[in-house]
Amino acid sequence: MEQSYVAERSISASTGVERWVVADARTYDLHAEACAFLAGLRSKGRSPNTERVYAGRLALYLNYCAGRGIEWSRPSFMALSGLQQWLVTTPLPARSRRSPTTAAPRYRSQGTANAVMTAVADFLRFGALHGWVPAQTAGLLSEPKFLRYLPAGYEAGERGQWRQVQVSAFRFQVSEPGCEDLSPE
Repeated sequence: MEQSYVAERSISASTGVERWVVADARTYDLHAEACAFLAGLRSKGRSPNTERVYAGRLALYLNYCAGRGIEWSRPSFMALSGLQQWLVTTPLPARSRRSPTTAAPRYRSQGTANAVMTAVADFLRFGALHGWVPAQTAGLLSEPKFLRYLPAGYEAGERGQWRQVQVSAFRFQVSEPGCEDLSPE
């Protein structure tokens, strides 16, 4: 896939403040919506590392969309599902130029794919708030889930009205060692 967007560090000439942006790799034109989202992260007091990582994940999403002819602001459910699968099935670039053919291919983990999908979902929700993304697209990003077993300290409310919560629609089931699902089958 031809890369057309990159995450870049920018430093203001007047203030010296460091920021992260998403730019076209050929022209260095800024992707206005992605840069606005990153500025929103800064205004919420998020870590500069969060901004850096999200910039790279947004560039990855924009490249995926550009490479498949998908309008980034109007992805379908199938396009987002395809992105999720693509993240774990496409080999990563070789780390070294010396022997890229002899090294075994590396792949993203499902946890990494979940992290990328979280950044994409946050970006699309931000776009929906600003009118760049249709509300129905933002609606694809989560789905209702009924909590059969409540976490410690969680109040279900009278008649259990808070047992239904919204969860990410694009998330691999990943369990950390020692945190396996213990619910009865």
